[in-house]
Amino acid sequence: MDDFAESVGKEIGEGLRAYFVEPHLYEQAMACVEEKLRGKLPFSKLTVLHFHAFGGTGHAIYRAAAAVELMILSADIIDDLQDKDNSLTAWSRMSPEMVLNIAFGLTLVSQQMMLTGDFPMEVVHKAVQFLNTQTLAAINGQTTDLLNDIGSEEDYLRMVKQKSAGFVVAACMIGTLLATGEWNERVRDYAEELGIADQIKNDIRDLLDWERSDFKNRKKTLSTLYLLQFIAEEDQWIADYFEGRLKAEEISHRREEFERAIERTGTFLYTSVRMRTHGYNYLQLVDKLEIDAHWKNRIIALSE
Repeated sequence: MDDFAESVGKEIGEGLRAYFVEPHLYEQAMACVEEKLRGKLPFSKLTVLHFHAFGGTGHAIYRAAAAVELMILSADIIDDLQDKDNSLTAWSRMSPEMVLNIAFGLTLVSQQMMLTGDFPMEVVHKAVQFLNTQTLAAINGQTTDLLNDIGSEEDYLRMVKQKSAGFVVAACMIGTLLATGEWNERVRDYAEELGIADQIKNDIRDLLDWERSDFKNRKKTLSTLYLLQFIAEEDQWIADYFEGRLKAEEISHRREEFERAIERTGTFLYTSVRMRTHGYNYLQLVDKLEIDAHWKNRIIALSE
């Protein structure tokens, strides 16, 4: 499966050519897709890897993996459009009207590609139903995120399970379903742990990126919730800003103070430990899989 990216990319291109027949729509959508293809295609990789790990054979998986990647790309595009926190993407340079059309179109192309694959229809129906279920859960999670309606770590983890971790579960489970025809609870469990660990890792990175910090965006994450719980009196300005009592320009010069507060409260250490805990849970669950050692090791390597 080492050449999976080329095969998935080919399927994505063919899907867009088949269904985006208006030239401008196709051109703009391809610009979004080409940006995606320059990356590592993590979700389609999970789908292909699990398909082979659970005994699947043949090339039909690449079309299904392309469908998974397009569904998640459409969600990423909409997420960026709503959050307005990523100005570096191809879709950030397009009109919102065109972006919405592309995102909605990619969702339907994804469905069409999954439904017209070469797997038995009863298995395809299970895969499509599961992808739709996870996408709907992600919409609920994204709504919670947009409302910033997170008051505790439990709320945060619930949102992550619905949203980012939910898509990791979808990618892994669809590959497994298409190989075996069956739902696998253990795959769901370890995929969720992997997705949570990855999201916490992203939150740590975003907290320390002052220009795009979750703190400056007043976003409630595991890191910011912990920080706000343990700030000292001298750092009360952090809570004042987060609660809207200070404006961004009033704290723009306080980056070093903020970094010292992170160190004093142990925020970085705490969230790093939580990330590693979920990573450890992932490894423990994967280790119990009864599959060929080659594929088990490749699944284990995803946590590196």
